[in-house]
Amino acid sequence: MLKVLYLRSSFDPGGTESLLLSLFNYPQSKIQFHYALLKQGGLIPELKSYQNVYYTIFREKKFDLFVIRKLWIILKENNITAVHTHQLIELIYAVILKAFKPDLRLFHTIHGYHDKKAQWAENIERFLIRLTHKTFTVSEASLNILKGKGYPVNKMEVLYNAVSPPVSANGALLSRLKKTISYKNGDFIIGMIGNFVWWKDQMTIIKAFNSVKEGMPGLKVVFMGEESSWSEKCKKQLNASDINNRVYFLGSVKDAATYLSIFDLFIMSTLMDTFGIVVIEALLQKIPVIASDIEVMKELSHNGKYFDLFKKQDPASLAQAIIKHFQRKNDEKVKEAYEYARNAFSYDKYCDTLVKYYKYE
Repeated sequence: MLKVLYLRSSFDPGGTESLLLSLFNYPQSKIQFHYALLKQGGLIPELKSYQNVYYTIFREKKFDLFVIRKLWIILKENNITAVHTHQLIELIYAVILKAFKPDLRLFHTIHGYHDKKAQWAENIERFLIRLTHKTFTVSEASLNILKGKGYPVNKMEVLYNAVSPPVSANGALLSRLKKTISYKNGDFIIGMIGNFVWWKDQMTIIKAFNSVKEGMPGLKVVFMGEESSWSEKCKKQLNASDINNRVYFLGSVKDAATYLSIFDLFIMSTLMDTFGIVVIEALLQKIPVIASDIEVMKELSHNGKYFDLFKKQDPASLAQAIIKHFQRKNDEKVKEAYEYARNAFSYDKYCDTLVKYYKYE
C-alpha cells in the first residue's frame, strides 16, 4: 500500500478542507493517508478512518523547527515516499523535508490564485513547484490562467476535485428552513450558496429577480453564505417589502449543501472560479443548474450540455434563463447531468488517478 503524507494548515469548513476530509474517510485500499495538521481546525474531530492516520503538530509560527523535526520522524517511522500539499506554506515545509530526503516525491495542488497584494507568494509558489514531481490544478481553465502567469505547465496536470453527493438534511431541518422562507405549494425557489464577496456575483441574481418578479408571483430567492458589505449593497437593490418575504439572506449555514433539495433551480453567478464544488453537488442532487458563462463553467458543463449558461453580469440573460426553467423542466437533461457528475467526479476515480502519480515509475 502506498503511504503518502498530507500537510494541512487550515482545517475549518471550506471547499478544500471538505475534499480532504472526505478523502481521508473514503474507504479504499490503495493509499494510506497520513495527515499532519499544522493548525487547529473545526473539522479535525470528523477525521474517522480505520486505515488512515492523522497527527496534530500545531505550529507556533510560520516556520517552526519543532514541526520540521516531527514531520521528519513521521516520514522515517512510516516509510513514507511522497508528500502532498495544498497551500504555499505547506509546500515550503515539504521542500525543506526534500532537502533532507532527496528521493522524497512532492505533489502540490493549486485550488485558487494569489491576489495582487501577495505577488511575492505567487513568485515563490511558481518557483517551488519546479521541485515537485507533479503539481495539479483543478480545471483546464485554471491551468490556462496559471500558464499566462508564467507557471511551468510542463510540471502540471489537471486533477478535477472529487465530490461526494451531499446527504439531504433531515425532515425537521428542511421543515424549519421552509418555515423560515414561508414556503408554500407553488413556490419556485431559486438561489445560490456562496459567501458574499464581489466575484460571487449575487448582484446579477438580484437584478434578474427584479425584472421577472411581477410575472412570477411564486418566485423566491434564497442566499446561503456569510454576509458582508457586498450583501448590504445587494439588499439596496431590492424593495424593502421583498426582503424576508421573497428574497432571503440566511447568512452562513452549516452544511449548506444538505439543503440543496429546497431549490427548484440552483444559480452559480460568478465572475471567476477555479472549479465549483457546489455546482457538482447540485447536479448530484438532481437539481437543475444555470451558471455564468466563465471558462470553468463552460468546461464543467461541457459548453452547456449538462447545465445551462448565461452571460456573466447580464441580468437580462439570467432572467431569460430563469423564465425558461420555470416554464419547462428538462428531466432528461437533469438525469444526464446526474450520471455525468456521478462518474466524472467520484472518489474512486480521484483515488485511482492519485495512485497513478504516486507510484514510482
